[in-house]
Amino acid sequence: MKKILSTLLLLFAMLLSACGGVKYELKDGVLYGDGKEASGTFEFKSGKNKVKGNFVNGLPDGVFEKYYSDGSIMLKDAYVGGKNVAEELYYKNGQLMGAFSETEALRLFYENGNIVMSVNLQTGETVVYHENGVPLMAILGNSAVIFNENNEMLFRIDNGQPVDLGATLNQLEDGSYELVKDNKVLAKIDANGQVGTYLYSTGEPLMSFNSSNNLSEILFKDGTVLFKSDGTNFTLNYKDGKPLYEAKGENWKFFSNDGEEIISNFDNITDIKKLD
Repeated sequence: MKKILSTLLLLFAMLLSACGGVKYELKDGVLYGDGKEASGTFEFKSGKNKVKGNFVNGLPDGVFEKYYSDGSIMLKDAYVGGKNVAEELYYKNGQLMGAFSETEALRLFYENGNIVMSVNLQTGETVVYHENGVPLMAILGNSAVIFNENNEMLFRIDNGQPVDLGATLNQLEDGSYELVKDNKVLAKIDANGQVGTYLYSTGEPLMSFNSSNNLSEILFKDGTVLFKSDGTNFTLNYKDGKPLYEAKGENWKFFSNDGEEIISNFDNITDIKKLD
């Protein structure tokens, strides 16, 4: 009887120990289980979003998936030995929103799959695209080019000097100017030469600039702002004017088309569970 009782007490103690479980915590980018570097597949919450991925000796390794509140994939992060080497962002319908890696440019897409912008993080080359996929503006080093939706070059500058594209600058009666080529107005500039607007082939404002405050805007044909910058910070918008991407200094944010912020780092980690 005593032997049976002892066995039952031992089993009870083992059950209590199992119920206590391992205490996991993520500290300075390293996952610990009861103070030791943890390995395996884990699920946890980062803010209000669920995340699933693999850790090896406490460091993220492999592909981590973060999910929207409805269960659809928000992003996929690829890690090698704790280093984030690639990332993909998704719309709630599964369409790719953006992608970047150590070797490839950052690319941003609209929900219909059309590319919006690409940035080479190594060379700094930046290209913004029209809705039809034609480059709108390209910047590399000290050179910049602007195209209309028909891929016609409106402006080019190399090493701080405008390049002659065969256009004529005509002064109007009010003192303002029009840049004309082949009897078509490419741009309008104020009398002081500080505020200017490049035009679509059909006459709508395409891009405006103000040299007095470094403010520039790129517009959709309906007048909605696609891109806005003050020389330091910039915002890239959806067609309805809501932000897709914001960059302020070294801080940046992505947003889904319904306004939900897409956070790629691991903040406010809770509910860590080991899956295998």
